[in-house]
Amino acid sequence: MWSDALRVAPQRIDPLSWIARPLVSLSFALVALVYGLVSVAVTWSLSQQPGLDLLAVALITAACVWVQLTTGPLKPPFGAARASVALVLGIAGIAASSVAVSSSTIEVQYWWAPAGLGLLIATCGPYSSAIRVTVYGCILTAVTALATVAGFSAHTGTWSLLSTVVIGCSAVGVGTVATAVFCFRVAGQSQRLLARAGVPLAADEAVRDAAARRAEIGTLARLGSRVAPFLEGIADAGFVTAADRALAGQLARRLRSDLVSQANRTWLDSLALSGRIYVVDPDRRADTMNAAQRSAVRGLVLAVMADPVTDSGSLFIELRGQDDGSTAVALSLDIDLPEGRRVLLLAPYYVALKTTVNEISWDPTHDLLRFRLPPGRRR
Repeated sequence: MWSDALRVAPQRIDPLSWIARPLVSLSFALVALVYGLVSVAVTWSLSQQPGLDLLAVALITAACVWVQLTTGPLKPPFGAARASVALVLGIAGIAASSVAVSSSTIEVQYWWAPAGLGLLIATCGPYSSAIRVTVYGCILTAVTALATVAGFSAHTGTWSLLSTVVIGCSAVGVGTVATAVFCFRVAGQSQRLLARAGVPLAADEAVRDAAARRAEIGTLARLGSRVAPFLEGIADAGFVTAADRALAGQLARRLRSDLVSQANRTWLDSLALSGRIYVVDPDRRADTMNAAQRSAVRGLVLAVMADPVTDSGSLFIELRGQDDGSTAVALSLDIDLPEGRRVLLLAPYYVALKTTVNEISWDPTHDLLRFRLPPGRRR
């Protein structure tokens, strides 16, 4: 629903792409720093207090850096409390710049500070919902209007006071609208992607029971195919020979070995029977996963195995017990896909896992997914 897309931050609904590009905020901070310094240098001789403009550049850049330091896949959501620090720094920056331009001959169209606040809004965009971005933008637009009046009301030029305010606020307004539309589109498209993916967060009991029965029937049929011909031969002959007794002993040992292996095999080991996945689980930690965790991991493994570019044995899963009873899981995927297709393949399962496991992280350089299972009941 479009109303849901307004309330979800792009990084929360599509975290994988923002993990692959973790320096979004620093990029905007660098642009704000360079743009501010160049503007101050060009207009240095026109201002009586250029030092205040340098302070404004530092404050607005620090606001963008603050967003970088407080956001990330393993950190709490970027809420109003963290955003308020960035807004206060930005407001302090434009206030200092307003004092600087009040004693200068700079025209409002050459004032750099509103563009800096527009970059600050864009910095918050990936980590804020469209509604929050709109609220932040309205606050900064109102502050920019006041700063414009304070800084340029005494200037006599070709612009009226109303036109001066409109020009001063235009960069902040454009930044707010563009960022809000970006957040809405990313959240909406990601929600539709997840809906089509249909990754269940909790497997249905009836479906799991039916799958277990089918697996059991298949195992019994495979074992029975070895014994049935032998028993039919005994029945047709009407007597048992010494060779029959020896063969019966061999069949019994093989059946016992198969049954023990079947009983000791986890659901993850069963997936590995196809030969396209390698599992290291010496302590049978896979059985400690709950239904939601199994569904997400199974869906990810099956999706990667079904892709024709995946080589046999290119999936590697290792589960190791930790001192606190939790389980560390590492999943290595050797898939030769462009970044866009790889994100499209993995993002739904990453989002599903994120709701059920701890300390999940993705290394795009080595295609390595790590997470930790909380202590659970051993089966």
